[in-house]
Amino acid sequence: MKKTLKYFLILILFVALVAAGFVVYVYNKPHRNVAKEKAVTLTAEQLYQAFKDNEQLANQKYLDKAIELTGRIAQITTNQQGQTVIDFNTADSTVTINCTFKSKPALNLKMGDSVHFKGICTGYIPDMNVVMNNGVLVK
Repeated sequence: MKKTLKYFLILILFVALVAAGFVVYVYNKPHRNVAKEKAVTLTAEQLYQAFKDNEQLANQKYLDKAIELTGRIAQITTNQQGQTVIDFNTADSTVTINCTFKSKPALNLKMGDSVHFKGICTGYIPDMNVVMNNGVLVK
């Protein structure tokens, strides 16, 4: 009985050390700098069409990748974290490309402006929007 308890405690200690090491690794992992990453260049319409036509293939090509989009701003809002969010128009009036900025954009943006946005594609919500995060304006 004592031998089993000893091995069990050693196992728990080992698992706790591995978990602590993983937490430290993830916490200290460098953040992505989207502005310096090489990006796939598309229009907002092309990105939307890729997801609409074949979501699985579009996920393979664009998910978690830096993408530079060009399009017209349909709406400008602020999310709960105080970040600026712009929506790009698509051919389908019910679907937008939802782009969240990493920090407040330097330019004064307004609806209807044509802009170049670079960010990380984080997914597609069918019949709603394509989501992009950590964005910056490309000059």
